[in-house]
Amino acid sequence: MKLPFEYTVAIIAAISFAIVAFSTGKLARKMTWLGYVDKDVNKLNKPLIPKIGGISVILGFVVALLLSLQLSSQVNTIFLLAAINTVILIAFLGLVDDIMNLRDRYRVLLPLFAALPLMVVKAGTSVMGVPFLGDIDFNLGVIMLPYNGPLELNLYILLLIPMGVVACSNLINLLAGFNGLEAGSGFIIFSTLALAVLLTNGSPVALFLAIAMGAACLGFLLYNWYPAKIFPGNITTYAIGATVAAAVIIGNMERIGAILLSPQIAEFLLKVRTKFQAENFGKPDKQGRLHYDGPVSSLTHLTMKLFKPTEQQLVLYLLALQALAGLAAIASIYI
Repeated sequence: MKLPFEYTVAIIAAISFAIVAFSTGKLARKMTWLGYVDKDVNKLNKPLIPKIGGISVILGFVVALLLSLQLSSQVNTIFLLAAINTVILIAFLGLVDDIMNLRDRYRVLLPLFAALPLMVVKAGTSVMGVPFLGDIDFNLGVIMLPYNGPLELNLYILLLIPMGVVACSNLINLLAGFNGLEAGSGFIIFSTLALAVLLTNGSPVALFLAIAMGAACLGFLLYNWYPAKIFPGNITTYAIGATVAAAVIIGNMERIGAILLSPQIAEFLLKVRTKFQAENFGKPDKQGRLHYDGPVSSLTHLTMKLFKPTEQQLVLYLLALQALAGLAAIASIYI
């Protein structure tokens, strides 16, 4: 059964949202029963909240996209399945990290394997626009190897795709830790990417990825907004980052993606100074306002020093910053 394209987009969004909205409450109760809970350190009484909520996000995302293969004839099946595999692999890494608390080096190295599906299908294009340098072709041609024959030396596939997956998955994970921040940022990011695809008449695969994950983030927000009933966990932040990378690569939207993730890039630069040892959290007072007195090593620290916000206010400030990055990303289409 093939439906008009706009109907397929609407169905993908509805199914992803519905599955996440329906399953997350049940997942929260199950995680509490199993003992997978964590302290909400931004609350004065430090309540225990169930974690690893990203299981429902992945479920909604994957089911909606697999169904789209039966509803649309305008999608590149190979690219879409490769993107789904990349997200599932990175989500598995996030699940292991949530349970075993992996060391930092594994968080950098293991996402390289998640990039393999996109590399194998040669997703994206080797010609990429670089600011001030114009269009650059990263395909250096074919070289002959002794005993092995020809090898395509495409730096976009061999270098930039794995770098993009690793960078995006870790960037989203850096600016996190507050009720509604990760899922809210994800919803804004994917809404922006979906709009960019529509404005540029871009890849349907990139649009489907953005719609499915954006709707999943919105469904999860029903339970993760302040006061959170469940935490997303690294499984969610890694999956959001990998989906951003897949959509940007397949949709040839590298510049848009870089501008869109500028808050996360700023967070990365701030955390470099502490060798990524700094935490984002603050100290809540009796009025619910968050305070931070140390050196600024996060955008959350800067927000707390400037405004002494409640947790809700801090998240809204950062979501507004994400929305501004989204507007700048859309404006870049016309520059």
